[in-house]
Amino acid sequence: MGYMWVLVSIHDSIAQNNHQFPLIQGVYQLVDTTGVLTVDQVATLWENDHFQTLSNDIINCGIKDSVIWLGFKHPSNALEYLSPGSESIVWRATLFAPDTVGQYQMTYHYDHLNPETRIAGFPYRTVAIPLPAHQSDYFLLRIAARRHRNYILKTGDLTQITNYLLHKESIPLAFIGFMLCIFIYNVFLLFSTRDIIFIPYLIYLLFVTYAVPFHNGYVLFSEEWMWQGNPFYTVWTSIGYLTGGWFAIIYLDLKKNAPQLRYWIMLLMTVLVVIVPLLDVSGWLHVGIMAVIVSVSSLLFNLSLWSAGVYIWIKGVSHAHYYVLGWLFAISGMVLFILSTNGIIPYNDFVEESFYYGFAIEAVLFAFAIGDRMNVLKKEKRALEVEYLDYTKEQNWLLAKQSFMNSHLLRAPLSRIIGLLNILHYSNSQEESNEYLKHIEDSTTEMDYVAKRMSAMLENEGYLDQYENEFNEVRKSIYQDLEEEKRGSKS
Repeated sequence: MGYMWVLVSIHDSIAQNNHQFPLIQGVYQLVDTTGVLTVDQVATLWENDHFQTLSNDIINCGIKDSVIWLGFKHPSNALEYLSPGSESIVWRATLFAPDTVGQYQMTYHYDHLNPETRIAGFPYRTVAIPLPAHQSDYFLLRIAARRHRNYILKTGDLTQITNYLLHKESIPLAFIGFMLCIFIYNVFLLFSTRDIIFIPYLIYLLFVTYAVPFHNGYVLFSEEWMWQGNPFYTVWTSIGYLTGGWFAIIYLDLKKNAPQLRYWIMLLMTVLVVIVPLLDVSGWLHVGIMAVIVSVSSLLFNLSLWSAGVYIWIKGVSHAHYYVLGWLFAISGMVLFILSTNGIIPYNDFVEESFYYGFAIEAVLFAFAIGDRMNVLKKEKRALEVEYLDYTKEQNWLLAKQSFMNSHLLRAPLSRIIGLLNILHYSNSQEESNEYLKHIEDSTTEMDYVAKRMSAMLENEGYLDQYENEFNEVRKSIYQDLEEEKRGSKS
């Protein structure tokens, strides 16, 4: 609750701060789907009114709109700065302003992969474009990126823009710090419990800690191959699918509780971890088609993980409820983010940060889920120990009964038979011999009765069927020992 209060406080602070920065009014847009138009060509299109007037403060662009041109006027007597968005959505930005003869010249170029193009003094890896002073004509701004995105043009002096960007960084920094705390705590739990469930969970935590800010405006570090449109983007993002599916299979024990769902999730994991990256690396499909494939398969995968949790929960596995709630928040955050970046729902501060809220709550609930699972396993272990003790007592009681029957009930008639046989050799009459034989017969009957009772006792307990192979081996071993003793006595 404390963490969520911090997030909400930061969000309110950002919302209040946003109102202090004026949006650029009268913005015109031209979409360059080919990405090859030069500034001279664009200037001609600008003069011929081929730009469209934007009626909304939010500029929404699809993945196919890899390059957009914006025309706007911002007269100022002092140097100001423009913030169109974060590094995640502004890969390259070039500002053009007309010279004295009306020709558009480049005044600034930004490249998110080139640190030298960043302006010193601004927060880490943020985008701020300097707007020259005393410019009364229109600027042309070229922005390139290959993903669904929203731009909001904010302007201000150095202090204002710096404060604005610092506020924008607050939630991702809080998110990263919070996730690292959860990671460190669960590392200690891994070493103390040695439970394999922590391995996919910890890898998943690290992935989310990096990937969520990466896609939502705060990039800790990056290389060219890590960005959308590059063949290896789907390779490193597949870590999330691999660890998420691995965690679900182990935590929900799908091999035992839902084997068909396990096969289905493993199939989707194969598609997202193997097939999609291979298709992306091969370059056979257009980036737009690949984006659709990734989006659909990813949504299907996440919904399948959530549905598996719901199914296991309905089956009676109580600790699955934390898992279900965790995925529900994560999917909700993803859906809000995707819908807003595709222009389907309004884009605002809360929706922009929904990714962070959803995955932060998911991380907490998953931690609760693992703790609940550990408690359930402890209870099951304790129940097994009690059951084993009861079983051991029964075994000991049965062994005591067998020992008594062997040493007393079975030994008594056998001793009488041996004694009677010795006396029989010294009998003086047929009548006396018959008397001894009658006693031998009675003792034999008694001995047979005891032996049958012992066999019935073992059979009633189920040991004859359960340990049939063991009994056969014991019988065989006894016969072998007897044969060896006979041969030894003869020699």
